[in-house]
Amino acid sequence: MLAKNNRGESWLEALKFIGHCPICDQHYEKNRAKLFAKHDAANLVHITCGKCASNFIAMIVMVGQGLSSVGMVTDLSFDDAKELYKTAPLTVDEIINGSQFFQKNY
Repeated sequence: MLAKNNRGESWLEALKFIGHCPICDQHYEKNRAKLFAKHDAANLVHITCGKCASNFIAMIVMVGQGLSSVGMVTDLSFDDAKELYKTAPLTVDEIINGSQFFQKNY
């Protein structure tokens, strides 16, 4: 259980559960993790492996008295992830237009 006064930095505690790089199995170092977005109880964290330099993005969510996380390997740097997060989501029309473009041209 997390102490109430630690909840602001609780995403750092989740690194214990994420633990290691899925590429090279190196344990993540806390100083390699950077918070790039926060919304209510959800935190988006970027981690770069100190051994193989692969990047990982995790969403860490406060659930009741605990933490839940899901993540993915990415080629985005921390700065790229931070900027991409700020962009507007694709609209349905943009997705349909993109699909039609590829069907027509490829």
